[in-house]
Amino acid sequence: MKEFAVVGRPNSGKTLFTLNFAAYLGCRTVDMTFRAPDGLLDCRHFVLAEARRELCGPVSHKTRAVQSLVLKVRVGKTDVNFKLTDTCGVSEQIHDDEAIRRGMAQTLSLIRGSDFIVHIIDLTQVADALPSGEADIDREIYQYGVTRDRYILLANKTDLPAARANIPRLTAAFQQASVLPISALESQGFAEVKAYVADNV
Repeated sequence: MKEFAVVGRPNSGKTLFTLNFAAYLGCRTVDMTFRAPDGLLDCRHFVLAEARRELCGPVSHKTRAVQSLVLKVRVGKTDVNFKLTDTCGVSEQIHDDEAIRRGMAQTLSLIRGSDFIVHIIDLTQVADALPSGEADIDREIYQYGVTRDRYILLANKTDLPAARANIPRLTAAFQQASVLPISALESQGFAEVKAYVADNV
């Protein structure tokens, strides 16, 4: 079963995308497996609305460990299972909270071990100089991803007019990537994401 790792900065929309993409594929409930950095597993069953309330929010690093769903996508006349794994947000800074540092390390390990990288960037945070320095975590994820040829970049928050204006800037900065504009909140652009998954499971 192929694994798609959803990665990006804190508050880029990774968890909301994961849950709303499950809803887009027809799920009303989800069984989520939480894997702590020390390897401890916990499985929980959620109604999707409950999962959104509990797992999503404006606080940075709400997600501190990997959390996976097994979903199905139709390929021809067959339903194929795949794993969609949400992760702790990563950044250039060394966080002062040990639990978050361990969560970031777990994310970086998953990037190396997963079959596909689904990189989410918050379009509202795209700066004029993006990306300029070598110490840019989005640039590092991108550079690693395109060398593996199993990488897609999701430009999130297209439901906001100011964010949509940043799409050309983002595509110019990440020229080797397949960039799909999405809104994790409104489930916009999910047909294209589904097609990408179906082509690669």
